Amino acid sequence: MKKLFILLFVAGMATAAIANTENQVEIRQTETSKVVVTVPASPQGGVTVRILDGDKRLVLRDRINATEAFAKRYDLASLPKGEYSIEVSDAQGTLRTATFSTLEKESKTVFSRVTPLGQNQFRLLVANLDAKAVTVQIFDGNQLIHTELVENPQGLHKIYTISKPGFPDAISFRVSSTNGFSSFVASN
Repeated sequence: MKKLFILLFVAGMATAAIANTENQVEIRQTETSKVVVTVPASPQGGVTVRILDGDKRLVLRDRINATEAFAKRYDLASLPKGEYSIEVSDAQGTLRTATFSTLEKESKTVFSRVTPLGQNQFRLLVANLDAKAVTVQIFDGNQLIHTELVENPQGLHKIYTISKPGFPDAISFRVSSTNGFSSFVASN
């Protein structure tokens, strides 16, 4: 009878270890067309990774016979853009599934950054992807001290000198575009 209880206890521990592994498998999209599969526990008998397209057709099957925890990156840039499913399984069944898209994500149309250069000088960098004009406003605390319209600012790089700022630590820039983008950028 005692051996039966020990056997049941060991079987329960093994089942708990397998269930714990199931919850630890991670599928993460790191870039538009890149996915990482992470198995932080030692897999029992290997792992199979399957990638299916939006029509559930098998695109990739990878059998991994690892004896230790691992992470593997998959680059799908050569495949058509669309929806994909990834499934990680072992001998007991499916451990984790996830769906992701390789379609380009909508990006900001304007990127801006201000760097203080000292002596009341500030460098403004603006990368404008599709707007035709950008308005730059400079504030000293809450007071607007300068406004400028920059036409076709594909790669604006400009140094501004603020003479006699009232609040040197409170200089901020507001960059806005004609297509509705607006962002405050602090200098500190």
